[in-house]
Amino acid sequence: MSMTDYIEERYDDTFDSVYTELSDRAQRDPHEAVRYIRQTLKCLYVRQGNDWTGRGAIGNAGLDASVAAHEAVLAELTSS
Repeated sequence: MSMTDYIEERYDDTFDSVYTELSDRAQRDPHEAVRYIRQTLKCLYVRQGNDWTGRGAIGNAGLDASVAAHEAVLAELTSS
């Protein structure tokens, strides 16, 4: 497996697991899920900008996937 394949797999696995967890949370309480996702995204955006220690491609893939999953679920919840 090449490094690119591994990074893509990391992204996909992280996105899928975060998306599933957030979707389950949203089914239980959509309003609380929106609040939780918005708060979490604020922190995740800060983490994306704070890479002075050199997170690396694998760390970035996981973080980017987490952000993307949060944004996707938030879009689904607020698009109605």
